[in-house]
Amino acid sequence: MAPAYDALVIGTGFGGAVAACRLAQAGLTVRVLERGLRYPKGGFPRDFEDPRNGWLWQHRQGLFDIKLLKGMSVVQAAGYGGGSLIYANVHLRPPPDVFASGWPEGYSREALDPYYDLVAHMLDVQPITASARGLPPKTKRMQEVAKKLGREAQFFHPNLAVRFAPAGEPLPNKFGVEQEGCNYCGECDIGCNRRAKNTLDLNYLAVAEAKGAQVTTQAEVTRIEPLSPGYRVTYTDHASAGMQRTVDARRVFLCAGAVNSTELLLRNRDVLGTLPDLSARLGSRYSANGDFLAFAFDTKEPWDPAVGPTITTGMVVEEGQGKDKTWFLFQEGGHPVQAAGLMVAMDPDRAMTLPADLLQRELVKVLRTRSKEMAAIENERGRFQAVFLAMGRDKSNGRLSLSPVTRELQVQWDVPANLPLYRTQEQLCEDVARALGTRAAYNPLWERLHLPVSVHNLGGCAMAEEPAYGVLKPDGEVHGYPGLYVMDGAALPVGIGVNPSSSIAAVAERNVEGVIRQVKDAPNWTAPERAPVKASPAYPPRASMRMMPEVETVTPAVVPGTDPLGDVVIPPGGTVASPTPVVGLRFTERMKGFLQPGHPTPDDYAGAARAGQRAGQTAEFVVTITLPNLDRFLAQEAHGGIVQGTLHVRGFTPPGGAPVENGVFNLFVGTERFYERRMLYLMPFTGVDGQPYLLDGYKEVNDDAGFDVWSDTSTLYTVLRKGHERSGPVVASGIIRLHLPDFLQQLTTFSVLGTSSPLKQADAMRRFGGMFMGTLWDVFARAKFD
Repeated sequence: MAPAYDALVIGTGFGGAVAACRLAQAGLTVRVLERGLRYPKGGFPRDFEDPRNGWLWQHRQGLFDIKLLKGMSVVQAAGYGGGSLIYANVHLRPPPDVFASGWPEGYSREALDPYYDLVAHMLDVQPITASARGLPPKTKRMQEVAKKLGREAQFFHPNLAVRFAPAGEPLPNKFGVEQEGCNYCGECDIGCNRRAKNTLDLNYLAVAEAKGAQVTTQAEVTRIEPLSPGYRVTYTDHASAGMQRTVDARRVFLCAGAVNSTELLLRNRDVLGTLPDLSARLGSRYSANGDFLAFAFDTKEPWDPAVGPTITTGMVVEEGQGKDKTWFLFQEGGHPVQAAGLMVAMDPDRAMTLPADLLQRELVKVLRTRSKEMAAIENERGRFQAVFLAMGRDKSNGRLSLSPVTRELQVQWDVPANLPLYRTQEQLCEDVARALGTRAAYNPLWERLHLPVSVHNLGGCAMAEEPAYGVLKPDGEVHGYPGLYVMDGAALPVGIGVNPSSSIAAVAERNVEGVIRQVKDAPNWTAPERAPVKASPAYPPRASMRMMPEVETVTPAVVPGTDPLGDVVIPPGGTVASPTPVVGLRFTERMKGFLQPGHPTPDDYAGAARAGQRAGQTAEFVVTITLPNLDRFLAQEAHGGIVQGTLHVRGFTPPGGAPVENGVFNLFVGTERFYERRMLYLMPFTGVDGQPYLLDGYKEVNDDAGFDVWSDTSTLYTVLRKGHERSGPVVASGIIRLHLPDFLQQLTTFSVLGTSSPLKQADAMRRFGGMFMGTLWDVFARAKFD
């Protein structure tokens, strides 16, 4: 039996919308499945009191899909139009050198420029300077800041997919869909209820439907199974109480977003077994695109974050050469007026103190509660809040995978390896905040746990000539599975460092064109918008002039687009150096001891350790502790750092140990007792049984009877918990100790990050040592004099 459709497209973001549009224009029968809802004009959620009322995918297929994954917090869209519904409208082309390595043959800026032009034509991109309403206050502030910082030559206005026509006047766009002009309401990133954003449902997808594509929303794909010919796709119909339905198609185009497309393939390979021959590289080369989020509060001049599109400006930073080069974009941000209270919840100086021992999910819960309490912030205060967004060329060295037993999606992301980028981004955030007359504040997940938040996820199904190096062929087809394609951000093999929407769409335009040429046996097929069109003379001949034959001109509908980033000037040797030093510290620690499973009294640490010693229940770890920003480490009450390394606990970890990733270390956290401090260790890991565990330990530093400084700073009272949260049940307990030979070895492992100056390195060690010894003095000596 022949498949019902020539092509099935899964997802309607920048890859799926392009694929659906072009396949339908080529005359193929097309079915589109989108897991989210359609959002008509005025249909986006606006209940700011209840996050479950239309906002979260986990609650009745809401707009935002937020995944708090191990190693990364991921923010995605769910809806007809994909990420275009909530992104900041920015369309940029990465510099040519982005394509110099990591990409398959045939990819370059020159080769992709015609497709970038096509995307720009479809989405009517233009900078904020095209708006008759003038420049928003934050746009002007950023131009002033760039001048103050000596970065004017690297400042620019990016192209935006926004309709800058008169507000409140519905007029059809070039595809016949009515839109209004932008009214500067600042609601771009929560869904534009006025249709002033050129979202994909108003152009690419509108064309696809006009050409016959059949669209089903609330259809979440769960299974892809090869047929002969084609594929059978199973989806959950959320509009029909979760009924399972199937669609057969000759070709399937997977465009569910980088994280979701990768996860779907992982599940079909490793859980369902329907695609067993997928490359072993599936999930690798994941990139967070260097996303970094920061804030500034109490700016000297009004920032007015709720006025204008979310992003209107950019600055380029480039430092170093070759493999050591750091390159990123800094963009000013905004938010709706109703979000001012949420922003204040991010302000460490004004908000209540957070406990130091909260992990990712627990911290998010506290922040949600706190933002509700602060939701009544007066609008005037909100005018002086600034949002900073940065993205850059990270190492693209992450990996998406499924937990062996729980089958939950997880991300391995190496924060220390990407610290040079994050450190430079922090420097510029500090510089910009200072130029605005205030100080920078950071996303609490980064500030406390050093967990990035990514809204520009890329990779996981990277293109490569051979399956040993990637999941896809250079044309987007899956190695080993003819007719199965991935055409979204998952296909990009490296982080590109700029807002990726244009690149995802341009690569999809290139690859779907190749598919259509092959399927239709039409080697010259091209998107109709690129075909030459006839135009009448610009000016008709005057009656008094000698009558000449009228000559029609032939011009392409798509013209070369502008490249604001290409006009940026990078001086020889890189952009101006930041005056703000960001110096970090790193050291390695080895500790050994005994943990007894099921000890009847978990807080009887000494008794559990003795029982564990008798039973040979050894425990040991070797971890590297990184303090990314020494200044902030010393200033924060939590004094937090990153823990990575290997943990051995007999009976719980494999013989070679379990990796500790994204662990947290806190030095000298205060307690309810004035002359007492605690060192906290939180080390999540996956056990030999495939289940998540958490080593939760503390060193208690206080002045007991006798001279016990060494004992206090070397004794880790430890429990092992089931799960990755501190609320998990205790499964083992005991004591792990730092022994003197290991301590002497530890002293040799200290290294200073972020500077090669011997003087600055010595100063960093002096300041860290001064804080360490000063705290011990306060605990063990000052108490005797007070």
